[in-house]
Formats: sequence, structure tokens, C-alpha cells
Amino acid sequence: MSNFKMAICFTLVTAVAVGCSSKPENAASDVNKPAPSIKVALSSKSLPYVEASPKINEDKYVKKLRELSGTNVQFELIPHPDFEQKLGLILASGEMSDLLEIRGINTPVAAPAVNNGAFLELNDLIDKFAPNLKAKISKEVWNSPTLSKEGKIYAIPNLTEVTHSQAVYVRKDWLDKLGLKVPKTIDEYITVMRAFRDNDLNGNGKADEIPFSGRKNFRFAELFFGAYDVSPGDDLKQGAWKYVNNQLVPNYVRPEMKEALALYKKLYQEKLIDNEIFVQEGKDWDAKIKGAARVGMWMHDPSYPDKWLTEVRQGDPKAEILVIPAPVGPDGKGGTSIASSIGSAFAIPKSSKNAEAVLKFLDWFYSDQAEQFMTYGLEGEDYTINNGKIAYKYPTTPDGINKENMHLKFIRITGPSYVDNKVFMKGRNEGELISAALDVANAEGRKNDGIDMPLPPTMQSHPELAKNGLWMETAAKIIIGTENVDYFDKFVEDWKKRGGDQIIQEATKWYDSNVKK
Repeated sequence: MSNFKMAICFTLVTAVAVGCSSKPENAASDVNKPAPSIKVALSSKSLPYVEASPKINEDKYVKKLRELSGTNVQFELIPHPDFEQKLGLILASGEMSDLLEIRGINTPVAAPAVNNGAFLELNDLIDKFAPNLKAKISKEVWNSPTLSKEGKIYAIPNLTEVTHSQAVYVRKDWLDKLGLKVPKTIDEYITVMRAFRDNDLNGNGKADEIPFSGRKNFRFAELFFGAYDVSPGDDLKQGAWKYVNNQLVPNYVRPEMKEALALYKKLYQEKLIDNEIFVQEGKDWDAKIKGAARVGMWMHDPSYPDKWLTEVRQGDPKAEILVIPAPVGPDGKGGTSIASSIGSAFAIPKSSKNAEAVLKFLDWFYSDQAEQFMTYGLEGEDYTINNGKIAYKYPTTPDGINKENMHLKFIRITGPSYVDNKVFMKGRNEGELISAALDVANAEGRKNDGIDMPLPPTMQSHPELAKNGLWMETAAKIIIGTENVDYFDKFVEDWKKRGGDQIIQEATKWYDSNVKK
């Protein structure tokens, strides 16, 4: 096969050079042997195309994956909303696939299985069967506690497109109607949010505009915490942490959190943030932003604002959006916690009889052939070849974008991301919007000193001490107004007495051994 990365040209769609061969670039494929068979259990990732598929293993993209990789792969879906619970049941049953998504060997669900020897040590197998994985994944990533323990590798990473995975989306058309500039400081944000609240920007004659909306447990709602450098940690059970005064401390008990909660209380009382934020499920949040198109700001992944724009325009065809910097605090910085570069992780159970085939299959994902397929999909359907060049059909509808995510996101178990392909990204519809969004996301964010830290033992045995326990209850009481802001001090004192001091000791010991050394 000729090299995928050849000369580039553009027409109305992107054109890039493409090789001619469709033979597998994988040593697992031997013309004298049948293709090896493996089973892979992984999250559905809440992707509509995947979750709507009646038979995922009969899907055309899965069939093409088998052909190109030379591996008879069969997928077993783990529902995304119940991933941890279902994974726990799989691990408890002992009946595991050949490759299992576990998200990390240091998670509360997977860590006991690792300690009990449920997964293969991969160091020697990677050296023998996966030269691409070894060469193209950095030593720093391999050494992450998400993948390895005491020098032994137990999992293969799926790397994220961006390490700051939450950015601020705003209705640009609303800003333009009001003649307002993009806000930067907390005060400027509040000014914009009040204007969104007080003007009938959707033109329906009702005062139903929501300046900012998020989901329960502050999911996609940590907009202002970053200004005080106390982002709670969004969906991280252990939350985000900061190393201060020779201790690793969770942000949600640091003194600065009190000031942040006071601000959220003010925003809640003025109805500048969605007053259903503590109970709101994802589908209801989606409906307000997209179908009803009555939300002025929200937070989400910055890598696909084109998809957001298409969906918001279903509710308001004239909608325009921007991804803008998060509000900055007194130190001139802002943004939510910077996440790990490891989005998820896959382990090979000791019960698997196909470890060699699994490693060769994963190694294929770093081939030129895999990169082309993961990015551009199926020839004749997603792209055509004209004079040796790929002409990709960029989707323009929600259904088309959802289908595209099958090859861009779901099938890509590991390997380089389409976001790293500058040619592909430049040619996308709203390419400038996407590039600008990624620039914003990569330029901001607060450091999480507890990144990749396993859940401290005391937090594991006392889950009420984690972010979504007592702190979430306290934050809700203060913000809603059933308690005053000083109630936070009582919470911190109680948290420490219940085992919080022990948690800090455990976290600090981990930090000193793994980060500070």
C-alpha cells in the first residue's frame, strides 16, 4: 500500500492522496490461515447511531473493520449510562471477552480485578506483537496509573482529542442582537447573562430564556468554579485536587470554594443559571438547548461545535454559536480542570486465549490504512476517489453526523484521532468554528494535581466523602438558599472528622510517590 500521507488538494470537499490496496496492514492476517476471532466489550458511548443499531455486528462499518484489520471482531456493547454497574457484573461473573473496556486500572470497579490478577501483564506482549503501540504511545502515557502499576502494563489507552474537554458554548446570534461583546471576566459574564434573561431573544413573547444551563451533579456546569481554581472535577468521583502546603487536597473542601458557592447562589437566585440544575437529566438539558433553543450558554466538548450548531438550528434555524474562553478570576485564569490525555483503557482478561490476535488487532489501529478508514469511512458511501485523491462527503444533517461518529469515534478503540488530521478538520463544514473552538480549549484550564490518581481507599469505603456525596448536598443547600454560605465551614469540619483527613493523607502519599518524586 502506498503511503496515506501524500499530496493534498481541495475542491468543494477535501481531497487527499489515498493508497490503492485494501489488504490488511496487520500481521494477524495470513493468507494461509483463517482470520483470528476476538470479542471486544466496550461502551456504547451514548452515540445515537450505535445505540439505535439492532445488530451492531452486522453494521457495514464493523464488516469493513473486519476486512481491513484481518480480524473477525465481534462487539459486545456495554450501555454507557450504566457502564460501571454493568462492568462490575461482567468482572464478577468471570465471563469476559478477549478485550474489555475498563476505563482505567485504577477505577473503583477495575482496581480489585487488577489486584486479583484478572488481567494479563502486557509489557512482553506489546514488545512482541505491537511495535506500533510501543513506538507511537509515549512512555509518559504508558507509565500512567490508569494503565500500569509497579512497572507492569495492564491496559491499552484510547487517547482523547483534547485534554480540556469542557468549553463554554454561547449563542452568538443572541450576543449580536444585543450588541454585546464576548464576556471575559465574571462581571462581564453576569452582564451578558442578565441580558439573555431580560430580553425575548427567541421571540416567543415569553420570559423563558435560560442564560446558562447544566445537568445534575454540576455535570457540564462548572463554568465559574474555574475562576476561583476550585473546579470540583465534573464526572471524576474523586474530584479535582490541588497540592497546597505539602498536601494534596480536593478542590471541593478548599477555602476558595466558599466564594465560588456564594457566586452560584447569587446566579441561582437571579435565575441566571437553570433552576433545575440539581435534578436535570441529560435528555432534558439537550431538549432545552437544541429543540427549544432557549439556552444562551452551556458547556461541552469543544471538538464538535459543528454538530452542536446543526442540532441547535433544529430549534432555531437562524442560530449561530461560538466557543468562548471561560470566565477568568482574580488571577486572570479560568477554565475547568485539565483532564488526562487517556480517555479510556482496554484490558485483556487472563481468560482470553487470543491475546496475540488482540494485540495485533490493536496495533493495526496505528497503520495508515486504519487512519484512513477511521477518518473517512467507506469508499463509495462516505467518500469517492477522483484521480487518486479522496473526496470526502462531509455530513450536514444530525443523522449524517451521528453516522459519521461510527467511524470517527466508536470504532476507534485506539490510534490517532481525526482531530489531529489538519486536512480533514480544515475541510469540515464550519471548519473555522471547530479550529477556533479547539484553540480556545487548549489555551485554558486549571491543573488537576490529582490527575490519574486512583480513588483513595477511605473515599472508596466512604463514598459519601467523594464529590457527589456530602459536598454536593452542601452545595445544593447553599445555592438554593436553605443554608447560608457559612454552612460550608461546617461541612468541611464534618468532612474531615468523618475521614477526610485520612483521605488527604492517602492522596498526599500517592502524590509524593507518583508525582513529586
